[in-house]
Amino acid sequence: SHCSKFRNRAISMEQNPKTQTKWRYTWEAQSHSPNLRLFLFDSITNPKINCKCLDVSIILGKSKLLVTWIDDDEATSEEKGREEVVSLRVPVPRVLLDAESPVNFRALEDHIEVRLVLLLPVDHPLVSDFNLATDSEKSAPLVMDYDLKTLSSLGGVHINCRNCSNRLTKRLLSDFSEMPSINWRESADNWFGNCCCSFGRISEKMVAKYTDSYTCSSGLCLLSATTVLVSKDDLIGIVNQFESSLALSSDLGGVELGSRRSEGSADFHENGGESICGTSCGKVDDSMLRCIDKASMPECCAHESHASSESFQQLTLDKKYLLDGFLEDVFMAKALNVSKNVEWIEFVCPECSSPIGAYPSGCGSNGKKPIDGGVRLFKCYVSTSSASGDTSDVFRKYTLERMFTNQLVECAKEELSFHVLVKDLRSKSPLFHIVILNPNTWTSTGLCSSRDEAGFTLELTPVVKVLFSDCVSSLVKKIDEEVYVLKGQSEELIELLTNATKLLPSSCAYLQGSLVSSMHL
Repeated sequence: SHCSKFRNRAISMEQNPKTQTKWRYTWEAQSHSPNLRLFLFDSITNPKINCKCLDVSIILGKSKLLVTWIDDDEATSEEKGREEVVSLRVPVPRVLLDAESPVNFRALEDHIEVRLVLLLPVDHPLVSDFNLATDSEKSAPLVMDYDLKTLSSLGGVHINCRNCSNRLTKRLLSDFSEMPSINWRESADNWFGNCCCSFGRISEKMVAKYTDSYTCSSGLCLLSATTVLVSKDDLIGIVNQFESSLALSSDLGGVELGSRRSEGSADFHENGGESICGTSCGKVDDSMLRCIDKASMPECCAHESHASSESFQQLTLDKKYLLDGFLEDVFMAKALNVSKNVEWIEFVCPECSSPIGAYPSGCGSNGKKPIDGGVRLFKCYVSTSSASGDTSDVFRKYTLERMFTNQLVECAKEELSFHVLVKDLRSKSPLFHIVILNPNTWTSTGLCSSRDEAGFTLELTPVVKVLFSDCVSSLVKKIDEEVYVLKGQSEELIELLTNATKLLPSSCAYLQGSLVSSMHL
């Protein structure tokens, strides 16, 4: 038949130069599903009308999908005096295909859809182990414990601006600890809030002690999932820009720069253990619980209540403001951790002026001074190597997109159709609305080629599929969580989400009046 002759001829011919760069492929798979789906599209072709004698076949030896058809565009045929044969080569990602199952395909109005059957789902342990073994660098998750162990083992590192490679730190930093948990106050109330009489006020004493001792010490870096908290005294070129607003004096039980525990910590524990602020991660240890377990001595209640009230009253105003806010992550703040008394100031690289972090300042304070004397540097904007993208950079896998997506998934706790309203951290105005559709999607995208690219292996990467809409053109009816981000990050996130909508054909890019987008984990 006419189509059979065309297929034999199309396999050996080169792709028309017009089609080499305009056709996009997007592979998509779902966790626990033995199917792999391909969207193949350009901006002008209607495959349902123009793709005559469509055929799709797999070249297993080269991990390629050969898509061929006769262009039934009358204008093109009349211009060239003959039918134009189109041949597209699409790389197949590294998956376990069922070679005996047929290739299902169909031509729709704005794209060609192909479905392949898998022997195992993309998230099956055997498939995951295979991909990790072949490309462990690319598959490495964002794990804060890994960062902490790696940085501590290096003996000392400088922190640099990722954009311009400018060195940000005065000296090598070698003391790294985990950022205290934002939930430590709640934990204290859970432990002691239901005790007899006023003994529950010991949690207030713990809060006061902890907050009074919380300061950025020179040489010490505190790590969170998304930030590195560095003392202003360790950063180059900013000492004159602001001075610490903390009045660290001995009568307030504060700590001197370079010290990691309170002067009064020795008498805070009857057994002489470290104070809670010295545990680095803000967790209540067993020795702490033993020394304050005085349920058998009712007479201690009034004494502890009086002491805790005095301790809390001794806090400086700025520290009380910080208590109303939070001590951990500013990258994506939840509504309950945002304080009207704490203003977050964007911090930029002194060399290239690109945003690299932020620091908390008391609202209306002179000179916009940092409350705790430190700057939170975002891992996606800094590196531990002077060369951008170097394999020795501990933070090389961090991007704004991955950091935001991981925080978003953690916030949703695997709940589907989770609605998140993103607001500006400073103005508190709504920016955009996200609905999590599927946190277990795998995808890969690119442009079709006419050549066999030697050594090229396509990888599926995990993404979170979302609905995205701005707060100007759409009315947000349901909100499960409000989060706050800085303006610079919000603009970049909106651009990322908008660009990701272009990875699907227009007929698949809208749902319920919102754009279908995705974000890499």
